[in-house]
Amino acid sequence: MNTLWLGYDGLDLPFGEIAAVLLYHPALDGRITHAYGSVPPGVRSVVVTAGGAYVPARLPAELLRRRWARWRAQGAGGQGQRGR
Repeated sequence: MNTLWLGYDGLDLPFGEIAAVLLYHPALDGRITHAYGSVPPGVRSVVVTAGGAYVPARLPAELLRRRWARWRAQGAGGQGQRGR
């Protein structure tokens, strides 16, 4: 399964679960806390899952969007490397 690493140890998501990648804004802290338990230091972007969870990411939103787009261009789950 192809996954996107979000910049924190042990935190990655299957590409197929991603619905959107947002720029981080403190207004999202409540949603992040609900999904992840806390807002970790260094959050730069937020990945919204197909299930509606808001997951923090330390990597820039543009980088995550490029990796997600590359995965989609490869046929949404074809052969490829882990999104690091």
